[in-house]
Amino acid sequence: MKKNIFLLALIVLSFSVFQEAQAFEIPFLKKSPKSEIRALLKEHNKALAKKDIDKVKTYYDKEYLSADGFDVDDLAMMLEKTYSAYGNIKYKTKINNISTFDNWALVQMSDTSFAKVYPDEDKSKEKMGRLDGKSSYVVYLKKTDEGWKIISDEVLMEETSLKYGIANKIDMELVTPVFVKNGREYDLSLKMDKPDDIVALASISREEIVYPPAEANEKFRRMPDDGDLERLVRANNKNLDEYAIASIGFTRVSVNEEELKARIEVLGMAYIMKRINMEKIKGQKTSLVKNE
Repeated sequence: MKKNIFLLALIVLSFSVFQEAQAFEIPFLKKSPKSEIRALLKEHNKALAKKDIDKVKTYYDKEYLSADGFDVDDLAMMLEKTYSAYGNIKYKTKINNISTFDNWALVQMSDTSFAKVYPDEDKSKEKMGRLDGKSSYVVYLKKTDEGWKIISDEVLMEETSLKYGIANKIDMELVTPVFVKNGREYDLSLKMDKPDDIVALASISREEIVYPPAEANEKFRRMPDDGDLERLVRANNKNLDEYAIASIGFTRVSVNEEELKARIEVLGMAYIMKRINMEKIKGQKTSLVKNE
């Protein structure tokens, strides 16, 4: 009996201490900055998964500006268009490292994205398109009166592909430099391993990363049967990062000998986009100025 009374008293005392710990926020029970940041980024990703754009915006500081010059409103519009085009898009995010210093933090992250896309109401497997993306980036945060807020971010590497039909079965690669110098020429090439009876028409272009994006000027050429499709382009002289873009269409041509007519059958198409960052010149100041 005495043991039971002692145990009951111990439970009551423990509960009382726990209540005081909550009331006075005993230091050893407080979350560390890294734990707070992990929790915030987890909630941020949940809001992205739910496509709750208004909620997503609450995790950003009012002075947020990405390294590409996009503010929170630009971000919201880009998310809205992404969700509209890819309603079932899924993200998988990984936090690689968190560094904190006073009221500032730097988080190295990577993610992958996937979506099924159908060109019309016919949701057959043959017509299904597949969106795949991967990126590596850095998120900067600062501690405010409202808690941690994202103040900026910078994409280090990024690649996205959208493939329909037979394009999902053909190995292809858009080869680009990771960095280029302001206003300098650089080479883009498209490598592909396709069956001999399939004709591939492709275009390679580059565009500056601005919002809204500019329309690319595409010029399609037939993929050589014995080599890669290459193009020499010149980087912009505005110090803006760029995207390299490849557009490919796959067809098969057959001839009806009786009617002497050629039949062109569209088998699939693909779009590949890779990020190319502008090489920073030694001593150059990084400017987060919004692109007009």
